[in-house]
Amino acid sequence: MLLWRFVGRTNVILSNGVNWQRHSRVVKSALNRNVPIEKFASLTKRLFSVMGDGGRLLTFSTTLTEASRFILCLLSGTTALGHDFNTIVDNHSPFVAKYNEVMDSIASPLFLVFPKLETWFPRKHVIRKIDDLVNDFGKLLEDKKQRPGNDMLTYMLEEPEMTDEEFRDNMVVFFIAGHDTTAGAMSSFVYYLSKHPEAQVRARKEVVAALGKDEPNIENLRHMPFLQACIRESLRINTPIVSCLSLMVILSPILRAIIPDLCSNGKSYHIPAKASVIMNICAIHYNETYWPNPYKFDPTRFMNQGDGEEARIDASLWLPFALGPRQCPARNFAMYELRTLASMLLQQWEWNLPADSPHHDSIKNGFSPFALSLPKDMDIIFRRVEQ
Repeated sequence: MLLWRFVGRTNVILSNGVNWQRHSRVVKSALNRNVPIEKFASLTKRLFSVMGDGGRLLTFSTTLTEASRFILCLLSGTTALGHDFNTIVDNHSPFVAKYNEVMDSIASPLFLVFPKLETWFPRKHVIRKIDDLVNDFGKLLEDKKQRPGNDMLTYMLEEPEMTDEEFRDNMVVFFIAGHDTTAGAMSSFVYYLSKHPEAQVRARKEVVAALGKDEPNIENLRHMPFLQACIRESLRINTPIVSCLSLMVILSPILRAIIPDLCSNGKSYHIPAKASVIMNICAIHYNETYWPNPYKFDPTRFMNQGDGEEARIDASLWLPFALGPRQCPARNFAMYELRTLASMLLQQWEWNLPADSPHHDSIKNGFSPFALSLPKDMDIIFRRVEQ
């Protein structure tokens, strides 16, 4: 599969054993250095300057998923890789265009269904594009060595434990995660608040009470439990990644002993050693036993009814970032990114779906061979909130 040629196998997602422990240690150390909320806010303001200026009433219609990709590309590029791809001002950024072209080529349904075709009929033009893009990431890495900054890649480079190839492969993984998964999450959040104006109004009141005219920071974001609940509910209903990477079963007998406790029908299942197991996240997020009326958008699931504060949910039931040692290492980074952008959107904008939206009855995701939930061709109308 050509995807592995692009992302490599020497990164925090695909490595195993001692190598994974080493990658995880370096990546988590870099991510825990600081959460650049001020940078998130600064870049979000750049987005707003393109959407409209002043306090005038303005209608802004855009294909939301593509816009979110450009926005999150800028955010992740600047804060994680320390490189400004300038995608807000120039949505035809050559680097991003090359990335999208490579991902679309890799995602050819015919070659995904019949992977042997890659061996029989190698797509040399796609391979050249992939190698060219990988070289571009290598150039970014070399540039960062010469010009360090206040970003995650700089912090990682301070650790001597990884090779240049490993640094580069992790850069590719971070770029994909920041470009597509977070964009899908943001698109879903905006969609559900457009479909539920009462939730949008409540979230906006909470944001305005916490922020006033200030920008988000670590402290005032703590005073937005309903906003957090809206984001978490959006991630539950339309989780950006619908299944976890396959895990290889090493000790079959242990799995057989555990399985009866996991199966709702009480049966046990023999899972052969070395078989791959993929967890279906959507099946968990829509399980009526744990999520009553699971297809309903209800942020209050994540709030205590008495005091209106955030409720504690069993971690094994809400899995947009997976769970356990192999969960997404950038979980907190991504959530602060989403909360910052969402709070600033609510502070300054209101929005709704166009009357003729194909998403009027339900959200519709496009085809994704990588198990991503990305709303397809979604237009949203934004208007300035009167100050």
